[in-house]
Amino acid sequence: MSEIIVRTAKKTDYPTLERIYFIDRYRDFPWVNQPQLTDFERDSRHEYILVAVIDQKVVGFLSFYRLANFIHLLFVDPAYRHQHVGYRLIETMRQSATGLMQLKVVTTNFSARAFYERLGFQETKRDDLATPPNITLTDTRRDQYPFLALY
Repeated sequence: MSEIIVRTAKKTDYPTLERIYFIDRYRDFPWVNQPQLTDFERDSRHEYILVAVIDQKVVGFLSFYRLANFIHLLFVDPAYRHQHVGYRLIETMRQSATGLMQLKVVTTNFSARAFYERLGFQETKRDDLATPPNITLTDTRRDQYPFLALY
């Protein structure tokens, strides 16, 4: 397996990030009405974006709302799933987050829920009235955050 390099996104990465975001939302998010390539830039505006690169190809990204330590988007190119790309993005973001990270996941997205649980995230809130219903997960791996006091 090739090395996964994680770095801050550049504007030149956006066409690839748009494609990854569009493909996943088109295939797996039936509640999104007519997804567009331009949705990525709108949905990640004012967020810090990390990209994962394998063999000089951008294969995934994480967008992070710093003020709330909130992972807004985490998407991996379908051809690169199950290769630890998401894990490396989370691991890298933990190094600069100023609080335990949180995220929301659709209640019925069992593979994503299992992925985050393996990384130490636990359910802290449920919203069954949202469309679609979702849960909030909070990271429990406090020891992996160098900017948090360990007491």
